[in-house]
Amino acid sequence: MKILVADDEPLARLRLQRLLEEINPQFQVFADAGNGLQALQQCLQWQPDIALLDIRMPKMDGLQTAAEMLKAGLKSHIIFVTAYDEYALAAFDTHAIDYLLKPVKKQRLEQSFAKIDQLSQLPSSIINANQTLMQPRQHLCAHNHQGLQIMAINDVLYFKAEHKYVAACSTEQSVLLDESLKALELEFSGRFIRVHRNALVNIQAILSVTKSHTNQCCIQLRGSDETLTVSRRHQAELNRLLRQNLSPPK
Repeated sequence: MKILVADDEPLARLRLQRLLEEINPQFQVFADAGNGLQALQQCLQWQPDIALLDIRMPKMDGLQTAAEMLKAGLKSHIIFVTAYDEYALAAFDTHAIDYLLKPVKKQRLEQSFAKIDQLSQLPSSIINANQTLMQPRQHLCAHNHQGLQIMAINDVLYFKAEHKYVAACSTEQSVLLDESLKALELEFSGRFIRVHRNALVNIQAILSVTKSHTNQCCIQLRGSDETLTVSRRHQAELNRLLRQNLSPPK
């Protein structure tokens, strides 16, 4: 059995690895993922049978890591491991395989393994947990024929709906997301503003707002040659935001 351990504390990973080896010396344990992105990349590479994921990790927390694994079609069973009990009630409400508090006891870990054969509702549970408990993501992940594409939210200049996908665009690349523009607008409210029914713009990336010869309002973004159209419906909100940002502090 292949098992992946992800935790931002090396000693915590080492302790879990030792417990797993005590339970069964034949386990193949991968225990060098120090954040959620590393855990996701290693799961895609090794496709473990079980993934022990810390919840609070840098770059990507354990809940998002689990959700991205499901999007990629991985069948790994997820056990959440954390030093915080604040997520426990929601985690159990969503029928996760298990939720272990640190320091993890050997007997408690064995009980988690026993549950794996009994539970079958993991996919929807992790997606719900991800939506309920996660803070806004710091990275976006796309799973496609090119493999895994990752983009930091801070690098996104704008989101633009294109057919059934949404393109997240930076100065360097464009990543196609299988998510709705509305969901992204809700998640990143305060960082992005809707300027058109098909576009969200990073507020901090706005360089200038001009009008065309047809009196159409347009946005220029830092680091991009793209000019985005502002619909009349959203122009008032954009103007309000710009006035607010330009007003001197009181």
